[in-house]
Formats: sequence, structure tokens, C-alpha cells
Amino acid sequence: MGLLSIFETKEPKKLFGKGMEYYNRGKYQKAIELFNKTINSEPNNPHAWYFKGHAYQMLDKPKLAQDSYEKALSISPNDLEMVKNYAMLLNSLELFNESVEVLKDVSEPDFEITEILGNAYLKMGKFDEALVEFDKILEKKPKYKEVLAKKGTVLVGLKKFDEALDIYEKVLKISPYDTEVWKNIGNAFYTVKKYEKAIQFYDMYLTEHKGDFEVTLSKGDAFRKLGKTNEALDLYTKVLEKHMNSHEPWCRVGLLYYDNKDYETATYYLELASERNPLNPSILIKLARTYIRLKNYNKSLEFIEKALDKDNEYAKAWCYKGQVLDILERHYEAIDCYKKAINLNKNVSDFWIQLSKVYGTVGKKEDSKYAYETAIKLEPEIALFEKNVQNSNFL
Repeated sequence: MGLLSIFETKEPKKLFGKGMEYYNRGKYQKAIELFNKTINSEPNNPHAWYFKGHAYQMLDKPKLAQDSYEKALSISPNDLEMVKNYAMLLNSLELFNESVEVLKDVSEPDFEITEILGNAYLKMGKFDEALVEFDKILEKKPKYKEVLAKKGTVLVGLKKFDEALDIYEKVLKISPYDTEVWKNIGNAFYTVKKYEKAIQFYDMYLTEHKGDFEVTLSKGDAFRKLGKTNEALDLYTKVLEKHMNSHEPWCRVGLLYYDNKDYETATYYLELASERNPLNPSILIKLARTYIRLKNYNKSLEFIEKALDKDNEYAKAWCYKGQVLDILERHYEAIDCYKKAINLNKNVSDFWIQLSKVYGTVGKKEDSKYAYETAIKLEPEIALFEKNVQNSNFL
């Protein structure tokens, strides 16, 4: 084998070990340099690729992290720790469909895998599927408060408000001073469009978790929905100061300008978000929606098709495609798109409203009436949620 060959086989281990020393000290850029040297000598070292990805993630460079994780998994596809972190990264990038595909292939998922899968379904609005995953965990760990709280959010999505409140009360009994429940109740109020109440619970959470990325953005969203532009922008700016490379705050600023009908500026900020997270279906649809407002329907369809190429089960994308086709007087194609959206998520009242309108346009009065009545049935329970919270022990 020779002395030179022996030296070369040991050298990657030394480089990797030195990289890990920098990694463990939080010096991620230096660690990446050494992981790259390791990879140059040993290109099929899955751990060098994996920790390189994790270092990029810590540096808030998610796309580079994604590329490294994918390379690591191509070498070592059955490493559960790699699968978990890759799926969590995909969830953070809103690539939920890809996350689901990765996690569904795990033959013997543990609780963490099951929870990450449930989180992906929850974010996709696939509440029934999310409930199945969370219940799998709760059957074995009935007092797992984090998953209980997520189950409450799922039940709100399914409009089972009384059951959701029962879940939140269980969480408080298990851990009376657990602030996580306030975040979940805030999210529940946001879901049912009670934005001032949502802010109240977000503030309670932020008192104990100052500067929390997710909840600060959610509070900004609630202010945005209330038309309080300056308050929302202040919160988004605070997040941007610390997370310039994240797509989420840029996307929120774009939505703020969209809500204020400044669609050109909205497009600018949404493009900045898309640069940081290319081919994110959620951002692509937000761009498509903005181009609808600018009456650039071909551009809108282009973004919708990109989103559907990435996630063909994205219900909202099918709804927006229906809207564009309806505007272009391709009414029967629009009907097919709305039906597709409803098949994917029958609990969104706006899908039924849009279907009702296009049925009316083509003269199908009975179908239009049925779709409208279905939409109305999906909304009346919302008032009950606020009433029941007032009667509970939360306030």
C-alpha cells in the first residue's frame, strides 16, 4: 500500500476531526472549510456532507444546507438522524410535500419522525392526516404536551373547537405554567380570524420568549390582518435584522404591500423571498396571486404551474389556477380546478365560494346554490370558539 497511501487514508479523518472541533465551538464557516477539504479527499463521506449541511443551517443558509443533506442521504439513505434534520429543514423551507415523501419512506419511524411528519401535514392543511400521526404518538405518550398542543391546532383546523379547547385544558393540567399552550391558542384564534385575541396570546408567549422568530412573525401577521401596517412592519423588520437570509420575513413584507394594494412593491419583496428559497410553492403562489392583481395572467399561470410541478397536491394552487382560468373565460376548466382543490381540502370555504361563482356564470344554478350553502356551513362555528374560550379557564 505504501507510506503515502497510509497517510492519505488517515488525512481525511484528521481534517474531519478538526472540522468537528470548529463546529462544536460554533465556528461554522471554518468548520465548512475543513469539511470541504475532507470531501475533496473522501467524496463519499456522509458525515462530512451532513455536518457541512448542519453548519450551513446554523449560518442561516438553508439552500446550501439542503444540497449538503441531500448528498449525505444519497450516500447513507437509512441514517435516521440525517433523515430527521433534512425533513425539518424541508419543513422550514415550506417544502412540505417533499418532507412527506422523505418521511413516508422510513420503514420503522420513531416518535420524532412521526411528529415531523405530522408537522408537515399540519402546515399543508391536511388536518386529518396530521391527526393520525399525532394520535400515533399520544397512544403511547398521552401526556406529551407538545404534541397535545399541536393536536389542538389540528382540531381547530378541522373546526372541532370544543375538542381543541379540551386539549388545551389538558396541556395546562399537565404543565400549568407551560407557555407553549399560549402560542397554540394564539394560532387557533388566528385561524378563526380573531386577530386581536391572537395578539393577546402571542404577547403572553413573547413575555417569556422574547424575540421568538416564529411568534414575532405571527404577531406581525395578526397586525397586518387588522390593517395595522406600521405595527406589522416594525415586527417584520425586527426579524429581518437577525434573519436576513430567511425567506419568511421578506415574504411577510411582500404580503404587507399586497394587502395595501401596492402590487409592484409586493412583487419586489416576494421575489427577494423566492431568491432565498427557490421553487417554494407557497412563495410561487403568492407571486401568482400578485400577478393576478397586476392583470398579468400569463405570468400568474407560469408561477402556478411551477408551484404545481413542485407540489401537485397544493390545494390553494389549484384554486388560484381556477381563478385565472375563470377570468380568461375558460369556465369549465376553472370548475375542474376548483373541484381538484376541494378534493384535496374540502374544509376551505373560499374554494366552495369560488366554485359557486363559476357555476353561476355557466348557468348551473342548483350546483351554485349547493356550493354556496356548503361554504356557509363551514363558517358559523367560528363564533363558538371565542365564546367557549371566554367560558374556559384560559382567561
